[in-house]
Amino acid sequence: MKLFLAHAHSLNPFDLKAALLAGHAQHPVIIHFPIGLFIASVVFDLLAVWRKKPILAAVAYYNLLGAALTLPLAIATGLGAWQWQLEGATLKGNLRLHMICAVTSALLIFFLCWMRSRLRAKNISLGVSYVTVTLFALMAITLTGHLGGIVSGVEMP
Repeated sequence: MKLFLAHAHSLNPFDLKAALLAGHAQHPVIIHFPIGLFIASVVFDLLAVWRKKPILAAVAYYNLLGAALTLPLAIATGLGAWQWQLEGATLKGNLRLHMICAVTSALLIFFLCWMRSRLRAKNISLGVSYVTVTLFALMAITLTGHLGGIVSGVEMP
């Protein structure tokens, strides 16, 4: 029994250096920040309308801003994962669709952040156009995540 424990103890099942420096490890972790912040923004917008509380609209705005600010790092780590994990594979099939949807999602979030900043500065409430773009962004993010799961092997097609 002692030999087994000594042997099991000598194996290092968690290698901090490998976990932090793996060429693909950062993207699956970091991408959840802009996604979660964007979805939280939508939820707080819905709550602000439902409860008629302007403070919730402010919370929604700052969550959207946080999503936009974390997107560049998510994009950079996605490009890094493509280069390191997928060895710069040719952009075709699900990988190409994932990248197209990711760029579309990012542009929609940046656009919504810009639009929201302008509306907020003029003290104008959200309109149909803002809500429509938000719904398209939610659909694009959902498809992007689904395709990312397929590309990474986490989700089977």
